[in-house]
Amino acid sequence: MRKNMQQLKKLAAFPTIHTKRLTLRQLTHEDAEQLYAYYANESVYRYLDWNGPESIEHSKQNIDRWNKGFEQGWIIRFAIVDNETNTVIGTIFLSDFHGKRAEIGFELSQYYWRRGIMSEAMREVLYLGFQQLHLQRIQAFVAEENVASRQLFNSFNFKEEGLLRQYETHSVTGECNDMLVYSLIQDAKG
Repeated sequence: MRKNMQQLKKLAAFPTIHTKRLTLRQLTHEDAEQLYAYYANESVYRYLDWNGPESIEHSKQNIDRWNKGFEQGWIIRFAIVDNETNTVIGTIFLSDFHGKRAEIGFELSQYYWRRGIMSEAMREVLYLGFQQLHLQRIQAFVAEENVASRQLFNSFNFKEEGLLRQYETHSVTGECNDMLVYSLIQDAKG
């Protein structure tokens, strides 16, 4: 655990990142209703390992767990906020730190799909991971059927490394799913 904590200790505090259309910031209880609202759409959680929060109170519990996880050094999960509406429209995170490796994951309100929003957020989180946290490898586990996420990872030059059979167990259904492994290595050239 001590090694894992070292990566996030490099940050003085939870960062806030501003882009042209987005703000990436720490989640608060005030975001619970918006988090619950966009997760109510099955399309948002179709390829995830859970079905999202079951209530606004459950959203608050998850926010508390993720924020405590930042303090403990195992996750940094950003709210993705639309600057025009000041609405939480998704989250993006780095987690499971092991040495100079971490996992990236995300979800986004279906209303914002295919607008380049996740590319904008991912660019910033990858920069944070490689330039500020000094990671060497950022990896992702993606359902083979999740074509949009696979295309996004390919657009950032992540390499598909293979298929992990029956790798991920869904927390609600108990079903085991195959997952593709993608990775991006610091300073990788294509």
